[in-house]
Amino acid sequence: MYSTAVLREPVKVMTLTAPQQSFSAALFDEFIDYTDRKETTVKGYISCIRQFAAWMNEQGITEPTRDDIKAYRDHLSSSGLATGTQTQYLRAVKHFFKWTAAESLYPNIADNIHGAKVRHDIHKKDALQREDVSRIAATIDRTTEQGKRLYAMYVLCVVCGLRTIELNRANIEDLKTTGGRTFLYVQGKGHDDKDAPVLLISEVCEAVRDYLQSRTDRPTGKSPLFVSTGNRSKGKRIATTTISTMLKKMLINAGYDSDRLTAHSLRHTSGTGAHKAGLDLYSVQHLMRHCDPATSEIYIHDDNHAEAEQRGRQGIYDYYFNQADLTPVLPELERELMQMSEDEQREILEQIKQRKESRQHE
Repeated sequence: MYSTAVLREPVKVMTLTAPQQSFSAALFDEFIDYTDRKETTVKGYISCIRQFAAWMNEQGITEPTRDDIKAYRDHLSSSGLATGTQTQYLRAVKHFFKWTAAESLYPNIADNIHGAKVRHDIHKKDALQREDVSRIAATIDRTTEQGKRLYAMYVLCVVCGLRTIELNRANIEDLKTTGGRTFLYVQGKGHDDKDAPVLLISEVCEAVRDYLQSRTDRPTGKSPLFVSTGNRSKGKRIATTTISTMLKKMLINAGYDSDRLTAHSLRHTSGTGAHKAGLDLYSVQHLMRHCDPATSEIYIHDDNHAEAEQRGRQGIYDYYFNQADLTPVLPELERELMQMSEDEQREILEQIKQRKESRQHE
């Protein structure tokens, strides 16, 4: 819960009617209570709502109407802000008025107002090329604790598709071995618990264990998986922004200095590698955790699923680090498959299996 002091920057009072209520720090606090979201999301709402409050003040609006919300949307559209940022600003406003209506403070004048459409088929960041992955790995000095840490982070991102926030949240005790396989349980995007087991192939396990064995801070199971080595912060969890900076610096030092290459490019590289390694769409979806596949203990004990994930992770590693030869899927075929439902794709897969069996008996 944020103190009202955080919110008390100079903002002109905007009058909301039905009944009368002012756009004040107290109202902000009530709104934040309603959102009941994570801290970073709450901070985002505060920032976005302040933008809306400032715009209303500039326009002299004290009793906003639906047309005012549309005008604000148009203002955002012409502001030069990225489409995703515009969407965040408008989403916060819509959430705010949803709350005012629920609390009988003001009607929901923003209901069903749509903002700019975000295109999800365009990647904002580039993936690394095949030859780049091993070339960058070779620039990491793995004789030091810092280098071993960086390499472990690197392969977790490239091979396992981890996000920087997941590297930040991981603890040593989140590494669990079941049935001879090692998993790192991560708290994925939009999750409140560490309920997503990510299988670590032997090469990734070796990198992580090599780093842990080099640790000089006497870690326990409760210790963060990745910690600082500095004199003042030794043994403390590394912030997400610091991890991003470390990985970006790694890219620059390896000669890859581009604003389209960031720490998130490594996760993008993992997804690209999964496609290039010849994995089917649903295997890629599972490996990248784009949706919520079953992630319970029962799931990881399923030999078929575990073996499929093992093949998938190994396929990504071999593609990038061992230059494994592949039989690529025709682009036009992949486009057609992407437009089919899961049942339609499984039907085609069954037909392929039947044809293979027929040929074997001929």
